Amino acid sequence: MNKKFIKVSLIICVPLIILIGLFTMVSSNEDIFDELYDSIKITYKDCKEEENNYSVSVIVKNNSKNIASLSDMELSFDYNGEGENIGNFYIRGEEKDIWNDDKIMGIDPGKEEEIIFKIPKGIEINKDYYNLNRIIVSYNASFFKFRTSKKSLFLGTGQMGGSITLGEQY
Repeated sequence: MNKKFIKVSLIICVPLIILIGLFTMVSSNEDIFDELYDSIKITYKDCKEEENNYSVSVIVKNNSKNIASLSDMELSFDYNGEGENIGNFYIRGEEKDIWNDDKIMGIDPGKEEEIIFKIPKGIEINKDYYNLNRIIVSYNASFFKFRTSKKSLFLGTGQMGGSITLGEQY
């Protein structure tokens, strides 16, 4: 009798617990989307000329309640002409101390991180075709609840991406 009671209880309770968990996750995803709307703020810092390249720096601030992990940061420039097919190019960005062994992965809530885009001096960006005063930064960010070590994050809560135009406005 005891074994039958346990089996019937498990057959009823386990699906019930799974359904409750599923409904809780679905309703919280809408709240997470609203929360992530203004969670990343990107601002222009400076542009420095180095020996072999130009370094364009931007500051990324995490305004969310979770740890932000950035990926696919790209810099490009707005077009000057209308309807011209002059082609796209993107410069990949990386965090300032990315190769430092003591670097902690992710941006903590309320903290900032400097991202550097290095443009080789061998690449000539024609001012007739590109507006060098309008920088476009594209990004993808994932958000996590916990940091398990310096190099790993755990329990993803959401993901967002987009692009922002820095510099002179239309």
